[in-house]
Amino acid sequence: MQEGQSQDRGKGVWWSQMRCWSVAAISITLLSICFIVSCVVTYNFTYGKNDQKLSQLHTYHSSLTCSSEGTRVTVWGCCPSTWKPFDSSCYFISTKKENWAKHEQNCVGMGGHLVVINTEAEQNFIIHHLNESFPYFLGLTDPQGKNKWQWIDQTPYKENVRFWHDREPNLSAEQCVSIVFWAPGKWGWNDVLCHLKMNSICEMKKIYI
Repeated sequence: MQEGQSQDRGKGVWWSQMRCWSVAAISITLLSICFIVSCVVTYNFTYGKNDQKLSQLHTYHSSLTCSSEGTRVTVWGCCPSTWKPFDSSCYFISTKKENWAKHEQNCVGMGGHLVVINTEAEQNFIIHHLNESFPYFLGLTDPQGKNKWQWIDQTPYKENVRFWHDREPNLSAEQCVSIVFWAPGKWGWNDVLCHLKMNSICEMKKIYI
């Protein structure tokens, strides 16, 4: 009887160990499957989304220019070849004379919107590429003429990030904004009538791949 009991205990321990190993193996397998599925979903969400954006961008523009960004991981930031890259955006200087609404329509048609200026560094970059002889529409308006300025992309209008010329804005009827060079050597914002025809600046976000 003692020998039989010993054998039964040995079998019980063996089956118990087998069950533990089986549970562990199944758990590891399930975790591995979950990890692989997570990687696939993340890849499709990130890169698939970028591929879709690139495809859409190619419908507007024949060629793109990409540059390497980042230090540890190689990331490529892409802009249409006729646009100028800065930070996380691309900029297009339009020299076609149109009113504000037409320029915004054209910018949207190219995958962007009239420029939204968020920092002094951004403005300094932009004016470096402008012709001092012409004004350029920005994506800033006061639709009600009540000095309640708003950016075209719904970015909050910040009182501490504004670059108006002295004594501007000054007329409630002038509900759009241009950036213009006024002597003695200064670029700044000026409120203007929206139906005037002038140049403009478009902006779009870079595509990262």
